[in-house]
Amino acid sequence: MSEQPFLRDCSLANGLQVTVADVSRHYYGGYWQVCLEVSCLVSLDLGLFSEPAIEADARRLLGTAVPFVRHLEKMAVHGDELAAVQQELLERFDRHLLPFLGNQQFPSRFIQSEFQKRCKKSNRGIPCLL
Repeated sequence: MSEQPFLRDCSLANGLQVTVADVSRHYYGGYWQVCLEVSCLVSLDLGLFSEPAIEADARRLLGTAVPFVRHLEKMAVHGDELAAVQQELLERFDRHLLPFLGNQQFPSRFIQSEFQKRCKKSNRGIPCLL
C-alpha cells in the first residue's frame, strides 16, 4: 500500500518505544484490508514482583522483554479510500491506544498479566509450555 511501512515511532514517558507500521494488504479486486500494527517491547525490570522467586519464574517464562502487539484494522476498503482510512486509524491510535500505553502503570500491569497467562498455561501440564 505505501512505500514507507513504518508510520510512527513514539518515545513515551514511561520508557516504552512504540512503533506503528502499515501492514495493509490487497485481497480482492480493488479492495484492501487496511491494518496498522502497533508494537513495543516491554522490559521485565527488577522490582515488578514482590518476591524474588516469583520474579525469577517470570524471567524464566517470559524472558527479559515481552512484546506488545495490537492491530487496528478495517476490512473491505476501496483503493480510493486508503489514505483516509489509514488516517482515521492513526487518529484512533492517538486518541485511545497511545494514552493507554503511556500510562505509568502500563508496563508493570502488562508484565504481570502476561506472567499470569503463562502460569495458567503451564499449570495445564503441557510439558512444552514449561
